[in-house]
Amino acid sequence: MSRVWTSKEAEGNLAWLLEQARTIGPQRIRDETGIYVLKLEDDFSKTDAAESLLKLRPKG
Repeated sequence: MSRVWTSKEAEGNLAWLLEQARTIGPQRIRDETGIYVLKLEDDFSKTDAAESLLKLRPKG
């Protein structure tokens, strides 16, 4: 089961929290208004590997 961080814990450990979201998965943060979920989304602005390989193929 995933951990639920308090807002104070999240505030004091932001770098660790971001690393956990990147390596483990979504992180939950609870405050007086509810639970928030921090997750990493793919950066689709980067070219994908197939596109990069196609650009490198020999022409002819």
